Amino acid sequence: MLETKLQFEGIVISIKANYFIVEIQNNNSNSSIIETINSLTCKRYLCTLRKRLVYNGLNVNVGDYVKLQSIDSKNNRAVINEVMKRKNLLLRPQVANVSDVFVVLSVEEPSLDYDQANRFLVTSEQTGANISLILSKIDLIEDNQLVEIQNKLRDWGYEIFPISVYKFLGIDSLINKLYCSKLSVLCGPSGVGKSSLLNNLIPDRSIPIATVSDKLKRGKHTTRNVELYSLDQGSLVADTPGFNRPSLDIKPLELGLLFPEIRFKILDSKCKFRNCLHRDEPGCCVDKSWGRYPLYREILDELINSHL
Repeated sequence: MLETKLQFEGIVISIKANYFIVEIQNNNSNSSIIETINSLTCKRYLCTLRKRLVYNGLNVNVGDYVKLQSIDSKNNRAVINEVMKRKNLLLRPQVANVSDVFVVLSVEEPSLDYDQANRFLVTSEQTGANISLILSKIDLIEDNQLVEIQNKLRDWGYEIFPISVYKFLGIDSLINKLYCSKLSVLCGPSGVGKSSLLNNLIPDRSIPIATVSDKLKRGKHTTRNVELYSLDQGSLVADTPGFNRPSLDIKPLELGLLFPEIRFKILDSKCKFRNCLHRDEPGCCVDKSWGRYPLYREILDELINSHL
């Protein structure tokens, strides 16, 4: 057991029941801490929360930066003494301090659902992180179909990465993007190939995968918990459980800012009224002819009704 009063900074890699797997990071300017960290044979520790944090009802999420004390280097145990301020929090799946969100959608098996894609993008936008789209299983459709899908989604305002894990198409471009990201999250419906992609990116990790349900034509849930994986020095990526319809907890007035088509428009010109919902209000500066507008109105009406 280390005999030191120093605190070690780490990141929560995964959560198992009431325990936290924390990886100590060598990013502290304190020379004593750096020297001690370098002497550790293990950088990952099974941790519990300090009792005062439990009593205060503190929630700890994967991606949280924490400070550790009482490090038992023999049994790889430690205690979380402090949780540092978060940059952001993706609510579902719950991941903190996200730099990039990659919404993974398959073009076939299961087929692309634009309403579902829209909801994943809207929930991802709430983090303020960089948002990109991954189109998986492109080997299952014709080239002209892929071009049509890409053209439609590109108008939504997102960078698109079309890939095929099976034929290793587009993987290099995606890897370059992931390596430039500090903490990336792969999210999307079940069965779209998130775990298959990670198995390709991290060959030494065996992540369970499953096929699409023949009956429901939906993906089967294989990833049960959020877990961070190291891609390169300083780059982490999260595999997350799939789910098919994200719930939306957003104030109606805030919804427009989660659509790049509206957000960029109102930066250039302002609506007449500050509480404009971009429906039929006089003086609204937002054109109603853009492709995703019907999806925006559908969610807006849903949120208005839920807030009545």
